[in-house]
Amino acid sequence: MGLDCSLLPFSKQESIGFGGTFKTRVINKLVVLTFRSDKEEIKIPYPSGFRVVCPPPNITDEEKEKFYRYTPSILGMDILSKFRLCISKKELEMIYLG
Repeated sequence: MGLDCSLLPFSKQESIGFGGTFKTRVINKLVVLTFRSDKEEIKIPYPSGFRVVCPPPNITDEEKEKFYRYTPSILGMDILSKFRLCISKKELEMIYLG
């Protein structure tokens, strides 16, 4: 996204992931999450307090690229709870509940 994470404040709470807890930074401005499919486009406004994972400072470009490649970007339940998910072996269907 081209954000300079060093300019963002740390969130007050750590986030919890598969590997344990970790510090995140927070965007305290309006963030609009956009989900697109062949059928529709859904925009979900997130007024403030949107947490982002940022790479550690002072790492090389190669290390940063690995960080982004291997750090899972998983949506939290605050976003997923807005959808009904239908998963089968052949397809995934996300239905926006509003």
